[in-house]
Amino acid sequence: MGIGKATAFLLAKHGVKIVLNGRNEEKLEKTKVKMIANGYEAIAVKGDVTIPKDCEKLINTTIEIYGKIDILINNAGISMRGNFEMLDISVFEKVYNTNILGAVYPTKFALPHIKSSKGSILFISSVAAIRGLPGISAYCSAKMALTAIAESLKVELSGSGVHIGLVHVGFTQNEVDKKTMNADGNLIPIEERSSKKAQTTTEVALAIFKNIKRRHFKTIISFLGKMNAFTNKIFPRLADKILVNSMKSTMYK
Repeated sequence: MGIGKATAFLLAKHGVKIVLNGRNEEKLEKTKVKMIANGYEAIAVKGDVTIPKDCEKLINTTIEIYGKIDILINNAGISMRGNFEMLDISVFEKVYNTNILGAVYPTKFALPHIKSSKGSILFISSVAAIRGLPGISAYCSAKMALTAIAESLKVELSGSGVHIGLVHVGFTQNEVDKKTMNADGNLIPIEERSSKKAQTTTEVALAIFKNIKRRHFKTIISFLGKMNAFTNKIFPRLADKILVNSMKSTMYK
């Protein structure tokens, strides 16, 4: 769904053979059938990226059918809402398992094949990884961890021909059944992002595609995301002041 689905269709449009992965078999099959109906080549492998055996199955199935892997896109993620003091400890466990281990496990099993093909490994992060933000501490820290993993891999694989990409996604339109976690760890619906400020999933997919094609390391999507990175790096005290004032205005509405 969402960014992953849009990226799969865009890559398929450019001739990439697609392997879809997710926990919901019904959604996987619907997307696969739609892709095939559009003349694209695609398979679906049901699995949970927080489970190593499922990730191993995903990679092995891809190799059995296609013989190689050129691109791995680590896009699984879940967000949360709630101040640190109020968060149940399970929120950190669930967010870290999905956002961090959900990228580590597929990468671990795919890496030997990506090295053989001199392909690309992408980590889909967030502008929330540029600095810690109030109300989403678990999510920010999990996405920041992806930066460290990507940076380490980039150095370790220097000269191997492998491309490591890190894409910081901004405020993006979501599907109606998209969910996040509240402070208790329960899933709750996310308000529909249909405003003009939100980027479409197609726009985000295009940025991901360009990162792969140009073999860039870091891509920050949206003007606000770039301003956030600039302000946090050059004027960190100003960034703190803006966030504190923003939080206060939200609290006292």
